[in-house]
Amino acid sequence: MKNSNSEHLWLVIFLTLMIHNLLAVKCSVTSTECQGISRGKDFIIGFTENHDGSRRDTSQLFIIVVAVSDQDTEVTISSKHQVAGQPLQQTIHIKARGFQRVNLPMEYMMNGVERSLKGVKVSASSEVSVYGLSFQSYSTDGFLGISVNNIGMQYVVVTPKGIEKYPSLFAVIGTNDSTSVQITLRATLPVTFEGKTYNDGDVFSFMMNDLESVQIQSLPGGVLTGTIIQSDKPVAVFSGSMCVKTLRSAACDTLTEQLIPVKSWGQRHIYTAFRKSDSNFYNVIAYFDNTTVTIPGFSSQVLNAGKFWEGSLTGSGLVTSSSPTLMMQLLASIDGSIVDPSLIHIPSEDQFGDAFGFSTPPHSGEDSQGFFNFINIVVKRGSEQTVLLNGLPIINLSSQLTDVPNTDYILITSQLAKGEGFHYVEQTDSTASSLSVIVYGYEKYESYGYPAGLSLPSNNQLLSVSPYYVREIGGEKLQVTVSCRQRSNPGRYENAKCKFATGVGEVVVPGEGVSSYSVMCETPVFYQSGLTTVQVSLDDGNTFPYSSNIYVASQEDLPPLLTVQQANWERRGKVIDLQVDDLIEFSWDPEVMGNSTSRVEVSIENLYIDSNGMAVLRHKEKKIMTIGNNGHFTILPTLVQSLLDDKNVNNEKGWTPLFVFSLTSTEVHRQGSRGRVLIRSGVLITSNYHDCEAYIETLLSEEIPDTPPCPCIFTQANADYNFVLSNDAQMQFFHPGATNCFRSTTSAAGGSGQQCCYGNNGLILIGPPGGGTVDRYSPVDHFWHHQTYDVLPWLACCKFSNRCNKYYEHRRSKTAEDCSRYNPPRPARSYGDPHITTLDRKQFTFNGAAEFLMVSSMVHSLIFQARMEVYRDTKATVYTAFVFQTNDSATIQVEKLKTNKTLVLINGQPLRLTSSPIRVHNLPGVQISSASDLSEIKLVFKAGIALVVYTKADFMSFIVQLNKKFQGQVQGLLGNFNGDPEDDFQFPNGTIMNGKFSLKEIHDYGLNWLVAKEDSIFTYSSPYDYKTYHFPNFTPTLDVPNPDDVSQEIKDLCVDSFECIFDAASTGSVSFATETLAVSATFDIIQKSVNSVSCGVPGMVENGQISGHVYLVNSTLDITCDDGYTLEGSSRLTCNDDGNWSSDLPRCLHATGPETSVFAVIIGAVIIVVVAAYISSCPWFLMV
Repeated sequence: MKNSNSEHLWLVIFLTLMIHNLLAVKCSVTSTECQGISRGKDFIIGFTENHDGSRRDTSQLFIIVVAVSDQDTEVTISSKHQVAGQPLQQTIHIKARGFQRVNLPMEYMMNGVERSLKGVKVSASSEVSVYGLSFQSYSTDGFLGISVNNIGMQYVVVTPKGIEKYPSLFAVIGTNDSTSVQITLRATLPVTFEGKTYNDGDVFSFMMNDLESVQIQSLPGGVLTGTIIQSDKPVAVFSGSMCVKTLRSAACDTLTEQLIPVKSWGQRHIYTAFRKSDSNFYNVIAYFDNTTVTIPGFSSQVLNAGKFWEGSLTGSGLVTSSSPTLMMQLLASIDGSIVDPSLIHIPSEDQFGDAFGFSTPPHSGEDSQGFFNFINIVVKRGSEQTVLLNGLPIINLSSQLTDVPNTDYILITSQLAKGEGFHYVEQTDSTASSLSVIVYGYEKYESYGYPAGLSLPSNNQLLSVSPYYVREIGGEKLQVTVSCRQRSNPGRYENAKCKFATGVGEVVVPGEGVSSYSVMCETPVFYQSGLTTVQVSLDDGNTFPYSSNIYVASQEDLPPLLTVQQANWERRGKVIDLQVDDLIEFSWDPEVMGNSTSRVEVSIENLYIDSNGMAVLRHKEKKIMTIGNNGHFTILPTLVQSLLDDKNVNNEKGWTPLFVFSLTSTEVHRQGSRGRVLIRSGVLITSNYHDCEAYIETLLSEEIPDTPPCPCIFTQANADYNFVLSNDAQMQFFHPGATNCFRSTTSAAGGSGQQCCYGNNGLILIGPPGGGTVDRYSPVDHFWHHQTYDVLPWLACCKFSNRCNKYYEHRRSKTAEDCSRYNPPRPARSYGDPHITTLDRKQFTFNGAAEFLMVSSMVHSLIFQARMEVYRDTKATVYTAFVFQTNDSATIQVEKLKTNKTLVLINGQPLRLTSSPIRVHNLPGVQISSASDLSEIKLVFKAGIALVVYTKADFMSFIVQLNKKFQGQVQGLLGNFNGDPEDDFQFPNGTIMNGKFSLKEIHDYGLNWLVAKEDSIFTYSSPYDYKTYHFPNFTPTLDVPNPDDVSQEIKDLCVDSFECIFDAASTGSVSFATETLAVSATFDIIQKSVNSVSCGVPGMVENGQISGHVYLVNSTLDITCDDGYTLEGSSRLTCNDDGNWSSDLPRCLHATGPETSVFAVIIGAVIIVVVAAYISSCPWFLMV
C-alpha cells in the first residue's frame, strides 16, 4: 500500500501540472496561428528506431515540409545532436503551396534505450505541414508532425502486438529546459532504463532539456500499450515498434506515429477501409476510468485508465465512447490485398478539418517509382460536391463513394499516382461539413500511413486569448483564436463580433479578421476588476458560441499605457491642478502605437454618472492636438482648462471632474475605428468643480449598509485576515496623522468597503483629519466608482473647503465608540503530522490517509475539505490539498505537488499565480493573494471566512478564521464552535465524545469525518480519482513519544512543544519539526491579537466627559469635568490584563468658593425683594 500511495501521488501531481500548462497555452498565445491544428510554424520531431535487419544500409530519414500558405516560405531544420562534430542547421525555401523533402543523416535515428540530443526542430516563416518518413527497404512508416502549439503534457503509448520478437518502443522529446517527465509503465515484459529495471505498474521519472530525446524500449516481444507519460512542460511523444508482423502480413514492418496528447482526444471515431471487405486491426485506448466504448459487432467495452480494446474490424464504421479515447489503426489490407502493417491515427469527428496539403513518399524498397498511394476522405453526406482534390471536384475523378454505416457520413476513396507528389484536399464551401483525410500506401513487404492533418482543439467552444490580463481603461487589442476550421481564406471573419461583460452591462464591439482563424477586438472600458468573460460571434452577433475568461486588472495593478502626471502633484494627492503653471507631462512607448505611426492625436474624455448611478466614460472625445509619436510631450494646464470650461460639456447632466487622456494613431484612424491604435491614461481628477454641498445632498446622502466594523487597535486589524494593510505614498494626504490604514479585503454585496486608520499608539482614529472612512464603493474591485463616490466628495469637503466634519458625519469608519460592533474572527489551525486546534481551542492529533471534512455549515453552504496522505516512508501523514467553497464563491482548491510546486484551481481550472503580473486576484466571492514563491496563499471569502495555506516545506498547513455568525452553526474536525472546547469531539449524528482519550480513540473518532465519494468537492485529474487517496485502514503512529528519548538537537529545537517533538519522532525530519514550530508560533500571535481582553464600557460621568473609545488591555481613558465641577477620583483609567479598569469612575461634584457665595447672595436678594413687594401688596399676609 505504501508504494501504491506514493506512486498515485506522483501521478496526480503531474496530471494537475498538465492542466496548469494548458491554461497557460490558451491564455498566452502571441502568434496569429491557429491553436488547434496540426500544421503550424514550429515543430519538434524525432525518429524512433527502425528494423535492424540486413537492409539497414538502405535506411533513410526524410522530413517532408509542405507550404500550405499562398506565399513563399523559409524553413530551418536544426538539431543539437552533432554529426562529424557539427550540429544540424539547414535552411530551405519552398514555393507557395509547394513541398520539399529533406534527407537527414541516419545518426538522427534513435538507437536502443538511450538519452540523446536527437530531437529535430523545424521552424518556418509561414504555416506548413510536416511529415516524417522512416524509410528502409521493406520496412517503412511515416507520421504526421504535430505543431508545438498543440503538443501537450499527457500521453498514452500505443504499441500494437505483433508476432515477431522485436521491441516495442516510444520516445519523448523535450521542448523546454528542466522538464520533468514521469512514466507510469504498462509492460508485458520488463523495461530497463539508466541501469534500473522496471515492471508493469512501476513509476519512474527523469529530467530533460530542450531537444533532448529519451527512447524507451521493451524486451523483444514486449508490449507497452497503456503506458502513461506525464510532464510538467510540453513534450513531443512518438510511439510504435521496431518491427511488427501480423498474422496476415508476409513480413514485419516498422511502426511509428507522433502521438496526440490526451487533451485533444475525441469520442466519435470513424474508421475506414478502401473496400468494404478490407479488414484492419485497431486499438481503442482509455484514459478516463469507466469509459464505455461502443464498437460495431462487439458488446460494449468498459475501460479504465490505460486499458484498451484490441481487435479486427471490417470496412468502415463509427466507434463511440462516453469519455475521450484514442483510436489507432494497424493497417492490414488495401483493396483486397494483404499488406504489411502501418500505424495510423484515426481522427475523431472533432478533429476534422477543411484544408490538407500533403506529400506521398518518393520510393519504396521494391520499386524506385514509389508506393501505390491512396486516400480515404470522410465527409457528411451532401457536402461531397464541394470537396476538391488538387483543384478538381473529387467526385468527378476516379473515386468511390460509400456510406459509413449508422452515420450521416460518406467515405470517398481514391487512388493517387504512384510515387512522390504533392496533393491538396480542401472543402471549398465554408458552410459545408468538415472532413478527414487518411493517406496511406503499400508495396511488396512494406506500407506507410498517416492522417493528412488534424484539428486538435482542447475544447471546440474555448478561445485562445492574448493578452489574458487587460486594463480597466480599455482600448487594448485583444486577439482571440476560435476553434480551428482550417479555412484557407484569411480574413473570412467579416461578421465577427466580441461581447465583453464590463461590470455595468455587456458591450459588443466589431472584430477584425487578422487570419483565417483569428479575430482582433478592441477592449471596451471595464468598470469592475477581476475575472470577466469575452464571447465571440462569427455570424454578425446572432450567436456567441465561443467564450473565454480574461482578467481585468485594476489601475493600481497594471499601469496604464499612457502615463500622465503633473509636477508637484504628489502633495495634492495626485490631482491635476489647472490653476497653476505646472506643466502636464505625457509619456508612452512609441512602439505601442505602431512602428509606422509618426503622428498621434491627443484627446480628453470625461466621466459621467449615468441614469443608474454608475460612473461611465461617455466616449465624447475632445481633441487637444496632434503631435509626433516620440513618447513624450507636455502641455499647459490652461489648454485643458479651456476644454473643460466648455459650458456644453461641464453643464451636461451627470458631468464629473474625472477624465482620461487618450492617444490615437492618426494614420489608421482616418481609415476607420477598427484598425486604429488607442491607448489611454488612468482616471485623473482635476481641481475644477468640487462642490461639497452638492455632494452632501447627492452622493453622500446614501446610507451604506453591510460594511464590517473596524478592529479597535492595530494589532487586531493586522491579525484579522478580513482586513489588509493599505499604506501607500498618499496615506498622509488623505489621512494626516495616521500611521497605518487597513481596508476590508473584499467588498460587501453592494460594493461598499471599510477603511480603518490607526495612530502611532496603535489605537483607532475616528473622524477628521486622519480617521478612516466608509467607502460607498471599495477600490478593491470598483476603482472607477470609488473615485466618483468616495474620492471626489472627500476632496470637495476636506481639501477644497473646510467642511471635512460634514463628510465624516456621513462616511466615518464604522466602529461604534465603544468598539462593541467589532467581533474578532475565531481562528483554528492544523499543521505538521496533523495537529489540530479547533475553533474552540481544543487541541489534538489526528493522522488519516484520505479526504476529511474540516468544517461545514448551513450558513453560506460552507464546505472545507482536506486531503491527508502518507508522508514518505513513514507512519505519519500530512496535508497535500485543501478545497473550500461557499454558496456565493468559486470553489478554490490548493494542492501541493510532489515537485514542491503549488497548484491553485478555480472551479477546476488553474489560476496562474506564478506568472501573473498581479499578486491579488478578485474572483467571484473570494479574493486570492499570495507570496511570490507561493509559500503562503491567502483566501478571503465575502462570507466572512479567511483561509491561509502555508506551503513552505513538502507539506501543507493552514490557519482558518470564521466570523462569529458561524458560532454554533458548524461541524467537522474543527469542532462545533459553540465556545466549549470540551464537546468538540462531536460526531456527525450530533452525539458527543467527552473526556480524555488515547491517540487510537481520537483516530477512530476522526475517521467519522471521512468525506464520502459523492460528497467530495475536489477536482481530480483523471485517471486518478477519489479512490486514489482513500485509505481509511491506514494505521498511523499511535504512541506518544517520550521527550527523554529524542536527541539533544530535537530537545533544543522543540523545548516544551509536544507537537514539535511528536513530528520529529514520527517523521525523523528536523525540518518538518521546524515548520511545525513556525506555523504554531504564527497562530499563537494571531489568537492573542484577535482575542484581546476588553474591560468594557466603564459607564458615564455626569457633568463630565470621557476621552477615549478603546477599552482593550492597556488602553487608557481620560476624564474631565464640566465648568463649575471638580473631579473626585482618578482622572485616568487603564484597562488591566484581568479585564478590569484600574479604578472606579471618578465623580464630578459642584464646586465651592467665592463664585458660589456671590451667586447665593444675589439669589437671596432677589428673593427678598420679591417677597417684600408681595407683602406690601397683600396686607392680609401680615395678619396670618
